[in-house]
This record gives sequence, C-alpha cells and structure tokens, in this order.
Amino acid sequence: MVSGRKRQANFELLRIVAMLMVVVMHFLAQTEALPAAGAGRFPGEREIFGVLLESFCIVAVNVYVLLSGYFLSEKAFSFRRLLKLLLQILFYTLLIPVVLALFGQLAWQEVLNPYHLWNCLFPVESGHYWFVTAYVVMILFSPVLNAAVRTLPRRKLKAVILLLLVFFCFGKSLSILPFGTDRYGYDFGWFCCLYLIAAYLRKYGSTFLYGKKRGAVLYLLSCAGVAVISLICLYVCGRTGALEYYASVPFHYNFLLCLTGALGLFSFFAGLRLPEGAAAEAIRRISPAVFGVYLIHEHVDVSSRWAMWIVGDVSEHFWGYLIQMTESVLLVFLVSVCIDLLRARLFDVVGRALSRTGAGARLNRLIDRLEEND
Repeated sequence: MVSGRKRQANFELLRIVAMLMVVVMHFLAQTEALPAAGAGRFPGEREIFGVLLESFCIVAVNVYVLLSGYFLSEKAFSFRRLLKLLLQILFYTLLIPVVLALFGQLAWQEVLNPYHLWNCLFPVESGHYWFVTAYVVMILFSPVLNAAVRTLPRRKLKAVILLLLVFFCFGKSLSILPFGTDRYGYDFGWFCCLYLIAAYLRKYGSTFLYGKKRGAVLYLLSCAGVAVISLICLYVCGRTGALEYYASVPFHYNFLLCLTGALGLFSFFAGLRLPEGAAAEAIRRISPAVFGVYLIHEHVDVSSRWAMWIVGDVSEHFWGYLIQMTESVLLVFLVSVCIDLLRARLFDVVGRALSRTGAGARLNRLIDRLEEND
C-alpha cells in the first residue's frame, strides 16, 4: 500500500476475516470440539464438524503475517509504529487483570503476584501472547528482510525462500516423527519466512497465484486436504494407536497445505475489488482494531474463560452448538473492536496532550531523528 493512499478495502476485509477465523479456532479449542488423537475412538459428529471448521480457519495466522509482509516490505522501518504497537499490547496486558479483579473475576492476590505482574509488564519477552512475541521479533528483523528483498536478484531471493521452506515446511510436512527444531510455525523464524514470501509476491507477483478463481480453488483444495489427512490419521490412530503425532501436523502453521491455503485465500482477496462506498469505509474503519480483538480475548487471564462466560454450558446438540459458536464469536469480535476503537481514540488524545509537554516533545524529536536516519 503506497503511503498517503487509502487502505485497500479488499485486504482490510481479509484482515477482518482472518481475525474472525482466529476467534472461531479458539472457541473450538475452549469448548473441546476438537478430537484428541489416541482417544481410542473415531471422532463424533461435533468433533468432525470441529475438524472441518478448523481446517478452513487454520490459514488465518499465516494470512495475517502475509498481509504484514506484503505491506511492510515496501515501507521504511518505523520506530513510531513499533512504539504504538508495544503500547497497545501493554495497555491490555496491564489493564485487563485490574478490570477482571474489579468485577470479581480475578483475585487481587493473583493480579499482584510478582510472576503474573512481570509477565504483564514484559509481554513480548515472557511470551504472554505467543503470536505477539513472534510478530514483534519479525518486525525487528523487517529492515534486514526488506534490504534482502531490495538487493538480492530475483533468482537468489527465490532460492533463499525455497531453502527456508525446506527447513521450516517441506520436511516436517512429510515426517511422521517430530523434528527437534520444529516449532510448528509458532515462532519468528516461520514468520520471517512468510514475510519474505509476501515481499516476493509484492515485488514480482506470481502467475500461479494470479486471479480470484485460482486463489479460491487453491484455498478450498488445501483446506479440504488438511481435513481429509487429519480425519484419516485420527481414524488410524483410533484403530491402531499409530500416527498419534502426525494427526496434529495438518493443523501446524508451517504445514505445507496450511501455507498453500493461506496463499490461496490471500490471492483470492488480492483479486477482489470492492466498490467504494459506506461498506468499504466501514471495513477501513474496523480493520485497524482487529489486532485488539486478539489482545483482549487471548489475554492470559481471559483466554481460557471467555467462551464459558458467554455460553455457560456447551450444547450437546449440533445446531445448538453452532448457534452458540456464532453468537459467541460475533459478540467477542464486535465488543473487542469497539473497545479497541475507544482505546485508539484515547491514545490519540493522550498523545496530543503529551506532545505539548517538554518530555513528549523531546521524545517526538528523538523518534523523528531516528526515522530520518532510517
């Protein structure tokens, strides 16, 4: 996205869809709708539904990182952008425990526990949110990655990406035993690999991924493949006890079909053209707040509780469960978006007030100097 232009509504819509997928996956996990390998039986109706839904949502994290790489690869590194991101994270890690304690959902003793407080004060280093840790480190590496994209010839850049995929993706996707170095895509190394893929697509494009139809077909086939492989492995594991590890591999972010599914969905939305109007403006308005959805519902004090707060008892009936899931996901998403929009407005007001103070002005000058040097 070129600086000074409006955000592209198609990609902003994809950002929203990806976050909705993330919330769906977390609801499935919290309500135990996903079967466990080695349970000694084949999954039931709700568990099969969980596998199918998870298979079509599992691409969300890769999509979110691809979006970041696609746009940040053509931007100069911004200390101001990084500072805003860190302050947004700290706002939620420090405020949410206090709010929960005020409403009687968390003991003050736990809020003030030194270990808990330390994790909230240093969320990136402590891994308070695994995604945030990997994402922030990727952002710190982004100037180096952007320099590589600018200077390496196309053939060498493609070769580097392929070699990274061999290490992070291809080998583990075929191995029925875990590798000691594999983090299942929950690490900044995989995020950096995705960043380079998106930067390559931004700079050179891809005839294979060109067009909405190809993107849609690739997404659907990849996600269907994830579901089929997972169900087959669960069946074999339930009957024989074998393939217990590999039954979870299709849901790893660095699994090959998870990558191709993310690229397919990204390609579909890249080719989508949304007409300008109220809907496009609403999408642009909402999309900057979707990261707040993740920070709120995946806070360490909220992540294992929010689904039960909403539904109480999980319905045993398929349609009842589907209604519970839909209502819960939409409620969490809409409430969290509203909260983060208010948080952004608060930050703007406080930021303007601080900029008029001596310390704030000095900080702004320091950041401006760093940005100019960049």
